[in-house]
Order: sequence, then C-alpha cells, then structure tokens
Amino acid sequence: MTFAVLLNTIVLSLDRYGIDETTEGILNSFNSYFTYIFICEMGTKLLARGIKKYCADPMNGLDGFVVIMSIVELIFTAGDTSSMNKSTFQTIRVFRTFRVFRIARLLRSLESMKTILGVISRSYKSFIYITLLLFVFIFIYSLLGMQIFGGNFDYEDGKPRGNYDSFAIAGITVFQVLTMENWIAVLQESMRGDLNKFITSAYYISWIFLGNFILLNLFLAILLDSFLEEEDEPEGSEEEILNRKKAKMLRAQQRKIRKQKKIVLMGTNLEPSKKYFG
Repeated sequence: MTFAVLLNTIVLSLDRYGIDETTEGILNSFNSYFTYIFICEMGTKLLARGIKKYCADPMNGLDGFVVIMSIVELIFTAGDTSSMNKSTFQTIRVFRTFRVFRIARLLRSLESMKTILGVISRSYKSFIYITLLLFVFIFIYSLLGMQIFGGNFDYEDGKPRGNYDSFAIAGITVFQVLTMENWIAVLQESMRGDLNKFITSAYYISWIFLGNFILLNLFLAILLDSFLEEEDEPEGSEEEILNRKKAKMLRAQQRKIRKQKKIVLMGTNLEPSKKYFG
C-alpha cells in the first residue's frame, strides 16, 4: 500500500497549469484507480477491525477523511463535466485538492516522522502560550511603530510597501522584521526620514533581540526539551515498562528499609557509650 501511495504522489505531482487534455485525462484515470484502491483498503480495515478500532487510530481517521472526499469527487465527476457551470466546476476543484492529503499516508511507514509529530502534539500547550505572548508583543510593537513612524514614509519616490500608516500594514511590517526577511530594506526606509536615528535603531534592535532571539528561540527550546523527554522514556512494550517501574519502586523501598535498619543499629551501638560517659 505504501508503494501505491508513492505512485499516487508522483501522479499528483505531474498535474500542472496549462496541461493538455490527453495528459489530464490519463492523470484523472490514474487518480480514479488509486481512489478505488484506497476505498478497498478502507473497507477491508473496517470489516477486519470494526468501526471503533478503526477510528481509534488517528492515521486511519485521516485516511478515511481523504477517501470520503475522493468518493464525493467521483460522484460530482460521474456526470457530463462539459455541461457544468463555473461554480460547480470550482467546487470539484476544491475536492480535488484533498488528494494532496494522501501524501500524509507516508507518515505511517516513517517511524521518525511519527516521533516528530508525537513530540509536537505533546508540546502544543506550551506552543499556545508562547504564540499568545508573541502576538501580544507584535501588537505592542505595531502600535509603537504607528506612533513613531506613522505618516513619515511619504517620500517623493512613493510610499514603501513596509510602512506604519495603518495597524494592518504595521503588523505585517513588524512580522517581516521578526522573521528578518529583507528587514534591512525596512530599516533603510525608516532611516530616510527626519526621525531621530537613535530612536529608530533602538526600536528595531529591541524588537529583533526580543522577538527573534528570545521568543522564536523559545519554540526551539520547547521542542528540544520534548525530544530529550522522548529519548529518556524507556523502550519496549507497555507491560515491560510497567514491570521496570515496579522493580525500580521495589528497589527504592528496599534501600529505604536498609537505611532505617542502619539508623536503628547505630542508635543501639551508641547506648553503652552514653551510659559510660553518663
């Protein structure tokens, strides 16, 4: 089945703008064949495992969603496509985009990718808080940029694309500086005005230091910490892991008992000395 997914991925990559009708018909035929194969696979799994066990696996849920969308596409394209209006044709093209999700089926056979996705899914709560903090600082620096640079980018050769005249454009400009993608152009446009160069430099340096060097690197720190926790987890089946935990707890209890006995023995050995010196 992995080989079928690979072939389907290759067929999807052959589709392009301006394709001739013959090639498009061949690719659509291949996509239909692959759809029938995946429908048979889904039906076999449902009969063998049942609906409850089938839906317990998230990857099966993704497969089932893609297969259902493919069935809907087949129903829409079963009739005469030449008599369809523009809106119906656009609807069919929307359903065809769900074919791309078939590539995600390759993740089932790649253990390393499944590990990465598992780490990301376990650390999503931390990502939410860091993302909210990042958006708060983007909001603050957008308002601050509007107060400092608003209306100062009206040059003779035209207003640059990155400016601070409105909150929406200011937010996009702040995000561009955060990603450090062509941020030098934004800095140069800001330096062209009559504003204080120290204030301009302090604004961009503080935002790059705070946003890029600290906040964005926090995402990497969370991921690295999650990967370290993944490596520290013991390998094996759930029963073996449980047995190792029980053995570890038993050894800890035995060490505690031996320590208590040692303290008691030391206390009894000290009693004669106390009497002697008393």
